[in-house]
Amino acid sequence: MRKIKIQDLKDFCKAALVKEGLREDYAKICGEVLAETDALGTNSHGTKNLYGYIKKIRVGGIDIHAEPQIVKEGPGFAVMNAEKCIGMVPSVKAMEVACEKAKKTGLGLVTVKNSCHFGAAGYYANIAAHKGMIGLSMSNVDPNMTVPGAKGMLIGNNPFAYAAPANTTPTVFLDVAMSNVASLKVVQAKKDRKSIPDTWIVDKDGLPTADPSNYPDEGAMQPFARHKGYGFAVMVELLTGILSGGCTSIGGDIVSWCFEPEKPNNVCHAFMAVDAEQFLGEGVLAGRMEEMSRELRQAPKAKGSERIYTPGEIEWEKYKVAYEEGFTIPEDVLISLQELSADVKIPLKTY
Repeated sequence: MRKIKIQDLKDFCKAALVKEGLREDYAKICGEVLAETDALGTNSHGTKNLYGYIKKIRVGGIDIHAEPQIVKEGPGFAVMNAEKCIGMVPSVKAMEVACEKAKKTGLGLVTVKNSCHFGAAGYYANIAAHKGMIGLSMSNVDPNMTVPGAKGMLIGNNPFAYAAPANTTPTVFLDVAMSNVASLKVVQAKKDRKSIPDTWIVDKDGLPTADPSNYPDEGAMQPFARHKGYGFAVMVELLTGILSGGCTSIGGDIVSWCFEPEKPNNVCHAFMAVDAEQFLGEGVLAGRMEEMSRELRQAPKAKGSERIYTPGEIEWEKYKVAYEEGFTIPEDVLISLQELSADVKIPLKTY
């Protein structure tokens, strides 16, 4: 097992993107998002994907010179056109704008269209939470999920996240997709030639299967809790693609960011910030979240259970270890980073 210091990981990501031609401040944003995601333990959406983004830049699927622009706005909302930019840049910018508007109006909502895969939704929700606000973030994605009664890929598994400040942990947060698992986990299982639980995907006939070998050419992801995950995926479409005036996963204009790298991804995002201070008073939200968290942790435990976790608590424990001891790099992440390092001729400082 190899380790890397989180700052060294951020610096490597930034250097690789700058070498490709991305402006330095945008490259820094991407490095921050991806490395912080790894620190929280969400390795499927962290630096493992950097080489994929760079390959997409090289074949024109991402415009490395794009400048995201706000095309419409009011006191509490804005619409941003990402202009085919790498997804982390418009996403950070949009959440920052949402927070600024929330400070003035109590609520801020920014939608983004014509963007690319933005990594982990939780990172952006936590931007608001670190400012003492409630944050919501979400994105539609390429159609990779079936719905009850259908077969084939019909709608995206559309990730959604929320976050709020607390005291014992930096935030209480949740980051989930509307499928039972993220599609990248199925892709990894296929690469590793491993079987999967039959609750993850369906086959070409719409029936549950434990064999990922034909995915994504055949079959589709299963929504969590069937109609519930399906319904929440539609909600994300409403607030992202439909509200922004951009593409929807159902409409056929969103393609996979990694399986069709030469094409624009065309995904849409939405970011909401709620300035709880205007609702509750200064510092009240974190205290109330801490009170609720304490009650959850101290609730009667099931037989054999030693601990009750609050949402995000496991991730923040991993984060603390990553910053104190370095990030332990999973094998698939290490391989991707080493391949990129050899390609761009920038050393990866592991130990």
